[in-house]
Amino acid sequence: MKKEIIQTLAENFEDHSQTTENGIEFWFARDLQQLLGYSEWRNFQNVIKRAKNIIIHKHINGKIIKCSKKVKLGSNAERKIIDYKIDENALIIIKEISSSFKLNNFFSIRNETVVLQLVQKYCHEKKILFEHQFNLDKYYYDCMINNKILLEFDEPHHKISPRQKLIDKDKNLISKINGFLTFRVNLEMDIIDIILFLEKNV
Repeated sequence: MKKEIIQTLAENFEDHSQTTENGIEFWFARDLQQLLGYSEWRNFQNVIKRAKNIIIHKHINGKIIKCSKKVKLGSNAERKIIDYKIDENALIIIKEISSSFKLNNFFSIRNETVVLQLVQKYCHEKKILFEHQFNLDKYYYDCMINNKILLEFDEPHHKISPRQKLIDKDKNLISKINGFLTFRVNLEMDIIDIILFLEKNV
């Protein structure tokens, strides 16, 4: 059954693919919105923005080109709407974002509590062990994930306080000695960066 579902999804994506004059395959974002289960365009636009940020800042191959197209309204009227042309590499990133975590309105809020809530929600949906304020040796870490990863939130003072730098260095060492991977999060990071890290390392 699972194999049949995967096959159907693959066929659906192929059915909606387009080809440029140079033979390059691409998809329109408006088509992908429906295929990936987003009922509201504005929510899917957030996913596209995240994918563009990943492509730009991580220097990953992929193209997302803004465009427009006309849609028919009543009485033979037409209206221009925003769309995007998305190549295969960008599609892979968008699929990863969509399957890893459904973004909600919290994405633009930058504070530790909200990020922790999103990470905890992700772990719950994936049935991954999550423990807040995890004690290891003489320190507490912000959270532990799946007995593999320790997440630490670095507030601005972590960069400028000599004492805090020493503590962070010691915590990293203790984490490593005990077989954990430490991932330090600053609040300028995108939640997707955190989720992609977890997907890769959990």
